[in-house]
Amino acid sequence: MAVFDGDGALLFGRTWDGEPTRTPEWIAELAKGLAEAGVAPAQLDGFVCGLGPGSFSGIRAGLSALQGLALPGNKPVCGVASAAALALGQAEGAELVTVIGDARRSRIWSVTYRVDAAARRVRLYDGRVPTHTSDDFLLTPADELAQAVPAGTRIVSTDWERLSGLLGGAFGAERLVARAVFPTAANVGRLALSEPAARVLEPLPVYLHPAVAVT
Repeated sequence: MAVFDGDGALLFGRTWDGEPTRTPEWIAELAKGLAEAGVAPAQLDGFVCGLGPGSFSGIRAGLSALQGLALPGNKPVCGVASAAALALGQAEGAELVTVIGDARRSRIWSVTYRVDAAARRVRLYDGRVPTHTSDDFLLTPADELAQAVPAGTRIVSTDWERLSGLLGGAFGAERLVARAVFPTAANVGRLALSEPAARVLEPLPVYLHPAVAVT
């Protein structure tokens, strides 16, 4: 979690390990962190959550917690893509960053951002403002990944342990961040604060596959 003041300056942040869908103690950690910082939930004017792609259940849990905090004061809850916040944190200056993940069902998801770290600005590869929805992402068969990713980008993944062999075979080692990297709450907040118009105002987890129905 991260808390910002009215001028957009980071007041404090906290990170802890855990499996959010199985050990909901993180909700108690959230309350404890706010209490230790002397911040009452009623003092918070708005909330933002990373929307993925990632664990659907985990993202829903995060959104539900924020909606619970927001409900008494009817405060806004919004979201941005976690992948965009990850790219913001990985960029060194102004550069292209491709974020790649395992979409299951024999598919790989990817998105390439144009990142200006100093301005805290993220654009899609074609220059558009991100929608922070599934429309920003490509779903690609694993053997077509190299052709789907623009040349010369920095490549990062939260799924490095599962995808290291695929990524190492598809791209040169000089392009790869050879470890799993994750977005921070601080960069989720920075991205939402720097471009308010791009926030998703009725946030839902980024879901990349069409719904499956069995009759």
